[in-house]
Amino acid sequence: MMRVLAGVLVVMLAVAATAVAGIPDPDLSSVGLDTPLGMVSCPLGDGPAYQYITVTARRADNSPIEGVPASSFFFNVTGGDVTVTEVDAETDLNGEIRFEMVADETIIKLDPDFLTIQCQIYTVVLNDSDQIEVNSFDIDASGGVGLADLAFFASDYGTSQKRSDFDWSGAVGLADLAFFATHYGH
Repeated sequence: MMRVLAGVLVVMLAVAATAVAGIPDPDLSSVGLDTPLGMVSCPLGDGPAYQYITVTARRADNSPIEGVPASSFFFNVTGGDVTVTEVDAETDLNGEIRFEMVADETIIKLDPDFLTIQCQIYTVVLNDSDQIEVNSFDIDASGGVGLADLAFFASDYGTSQKRSDFDWSGAVGLADLAFFATHYGH
């Protein structure tokens, strides 16, 4: 009898917590990228971690849902493997929460690849996804950043070649060289 009562109490508490927080509306809630230009991956899996995913949780009446813990968000990223880690512990007053995203060695292409990010809050899959272009320091797709990649980068220097534009400025320059240099040999 005590076990049954304890089980009922746990279920009631879970339902009450969901009711207080609110159930996300899949059409009004969204997932987006703070830097929509692109991100960079490295064969070592230590690409720049400057790309943030922001998820906004909204109820059916379009009001924000505050206090949803980061552990209630699940991501489906297609196009390569990424590590997604929480930046914020829970959604804020606006129903927003941020996660950091770092691409690993699975994104190695001669041409930029694309990642598509889909989010789920609790069991609700959002009817929104975002797409981001990804460059790799391993330009020749050999599995490491070496002399061939440096040759590609050198030929792209001073141009608008996307594959070597690691800071997504529209031109390959000194900032891109600095990024490339820190990953050379990986």
